[in-house]
Amino acid sequence: MDQYWPHHAPAKSPFHFPVLPAGASAHVSLAGIQPDAGLKIIQDIIASATKSLWIEMYLFDNDHVAQMLLSQKAAHPGLDLRLLYHQPLLPPSLDPTGTQRFPAWAMPNKAIRTDGQPVSLHHAKFILVDADVPGKAKAYIMTANFTAQALGGNRAGYANREYIICDTDPNDIALLKAIFLADQTGRPLPTIPDTSNLIVADINALSLLPLLLRTAKHSLAIQVEYLNDPPGEGALNLKQIILHSARSGVAVQLMLPPLSPQPLGAPSADNNETYRILSPTVAVNVTPQYFMHAKMIIADQQLAFVGSPNLSHQSLHYSREVGIMISNKNVVASLLATFNADWKYAQARASKIHHP
Repeated sequence: MDQYWPHHAPAKSPFHFPVLPAGASAHVSLAGIQPDAGLKIIQDIIASATKSLWIEMYLFDNDHVAQMLLSQKAAHPGLDLRLLYHQPLLPPSLDPTGTQRFPAWAMPNKAIRTDGQPVSLHHAKFILVDADVPGKAKAYIMTANFTAQALGGNRAGYANREYIICDTDPNDIALLKAIFLADQTGRPLPTIPDTSNLIVADINALSLLPLLLRTAKHSLAIQVEYLNDPPGEGALNLKQIILHSARSGVAVQLMLPPLSPQPLGAPSADNNETYRILSPTVAVNVTPQYFMHAKMIIADQQLAFVGSPNLSHQSLHYSREVGIMISNKNVVASLLATFNADWKYAQARASKIHHP
């Protein structure tokens, strides 16, 4: 997922100085937290669509979700259903003949970077419901894929920590619709206003996510699957930003997935170099209750980010990623409460591992 780094990054203007957006507030809510929300949250989202349902998704192997889409299309024949997928590995219900002859509404993602080259990963995960219906249009910006592990847990008993944000801002929905259409047709992305709360790679994620880390004055709470920018020319120095924050008195807490499978066969992520560099200056926990697939940052308990990008060279330079900055007090408080509960559980688990 984060093992491939092309050699040339998109050029950025040296005269553009990014400013953090204020964060979405009035139009944003926390739709679901996984694994508690399970499949029902996706079922409810799909069932709410009567005019249009546009989905951009990275991994999609959950046949229950596929059957939900087919049922909704059957119940509403005029439904404008569109799915952009990363690669043709879709559930059996969408490929009953086993010949990769998918429904006409399922299309390969053709996203390109700002330099015109194809993105290496179509990693965004968002859903648009009735986007052109005033008063009903909703966007769901997710960390979760359409997989069993992401949506409540798989048969092996593994489940992810994931977040699903609901956004009803008409400007955000219009911009997400434009991003979807660009990725559907292989056209360049639209311009993103500096005031937009949407974070998109490879447009503004490269500047705004490091800036969010830098501007924290008191605390940083981070849950992410990968934090591993490579050394050398073009490196983001994300680890150094976090180290500098911790050394400057910012209370940094970083939650990562297990560094190696425990027990053998359990999901893990290779953040070993990150762990070695940051510990013990930064409080890093790698013993979460759930696999840490979430990509979430909370700065100073006031401004949060939730979305698809990892804190990595791969995500911010070369993938299609979508996320959102959030300042809504209730949403930030819920995200922080979940983080704190996860951290407490992980600390207790780490203590048992080291002192059985």
